[in-house]
Amino acid sequence: MEMKRCCLRHPYLSVKTQDGLSFGGSQNWCSSRIMRKYGCGVVGMGDVLLYLGLHRLPCSTELQHGLLREDGTLSYPRYERYLRILRRRYLGIIPGFGIPGFLVPAAMNRYFRRYKINLRSKWCVSQGKLYPRIEDSLARDIPVILSIGQNLPFWGRHRLRLYRQENGEYLPALEVKAHFVVVTGLENGYLQISSWGREYYISWQEYVQYVKKHSSFLVSNICLVSEKNTPRKKKRKKDEAAMERGVL
Repeated sequence: MEMKRCCLRHPYLSVKTQDGLSFGGSQNWCSSRIMRKYGCGVVGMGDVLLYLGLHRLPCSTELQHGLLREDGTLSYPRYERYLRILRRRYLGIIPGFGIPGFLVPAAMNRYFRRYKINLRSKWCVSQGKLYPRIEDSLARDIPVILSIGQNLPFWGRHRLRLYRQENGEYLPALEVKAHFVVVTGLENGYLQISSWGREYYISWQEYVQYVKKHSSFLVSNICLVSEKNTPRKKKRKKDEAAMERGVL
């Protein structure tokens, strides 16, 4: 598989904190203990929806109004309030377990229906299609939620390594499992991601090996956002399928 560079068209979300500017959001900022421990799925969903709302006019909603400061960063207290509302309305957390991956696209689809946004979200599942679909989504300027699933069986202790980039080198930073991150770019066979408000990198080869050996593509996968088919597009696809069968 050819690994080429691909990234979002706009700078990723940034929140001004005591430690400086973040790279995306973090559940560690939340006052709720449950959110701090299990809220990575809510943050991933919230950040993707917010990126779309900032850079696609039809995706902007009243829930996101007032989040952006004059300097282009996000308001810290309003961002936390935004996450609380998303959790309450769309994506509840199961204490002691977190959020099953398949609930994230279902929650995003409820959000899209509520605000009449012509997008849909789905769990990809197919291993062979993951990388090209991440690449395609970034090319369409849509970040991708990536699940680093639980070990199977659940009592396993294996984790996936995250890297930081320094002077062009990828240096080990920490290891995770049962965690959601947001993919914002691809380069040199690595996924550029946002996690805990920081920029990290994941080796795609190591991710695939982790899933095959210690998890499953049913729980380690991507939440993909794409445009809905309009009636005209659906009719064209139906006609093309009919032509292939020799009906037309």
